[in-house]
Amino acid sequence: CARIVTTGGTPAVQIDEGFDRAWRRVGLSLDRSGFTVEDRDRAQGLYFVRYVVPSSEDGRREPGLLSRWFGGGSKTADTGPARYRIAVRTDSEQQRTLVSVLNAQGTPESGEAAQRIVKLLAEDLK
Repeated sequence: CARIVTTGGTPAVQIDEGFDRAWRRVGLSLDRSGFTVEDRDRAQGLYFVRYVVPSSEDGRREPGLLSRWFGGGSKTADTGPARYRIAVRTDSEQQRTLVSVLNAQGTPESGEAAQRIVKLLAEDLK
C-alpha cells in the first residue's frame, strides 16, 4: 500500500514495505512513469532521474501545426528536463519506507514539481 504523506513540509510517498522491496518497486515505477533514470546508488537509497513534464500536464496548449512550422507561439525556458534525486529511506522499526524528492543538489524539494512527482509515484505504486 502506498500513500502520500507530508514530512517536514515536503511531500513523500509512504510504502508499507521494507527497503529491498520498496527500492525495486520505486525503480519499476520510475521507468513506467516517464522518468529517465541516469544513475542509482542503492547504498545511499538514491535514484538520479531526469523528468520532462508532458505538455498536456503543464497547463499550456500544444502549439498548432502552423505555429510549429513558422515558429509562432511563446517559447518557454523550462521545457527541458529537470534533474531530481528520488530518495528511498526506510524506517526499520515500523517496516515502512519513505520516498521523497530532492533537487539536483540533494536538498528536499517541496514545490509543484515535487508534488507532481510524488503523486505520479503514489498512483503507480498503489
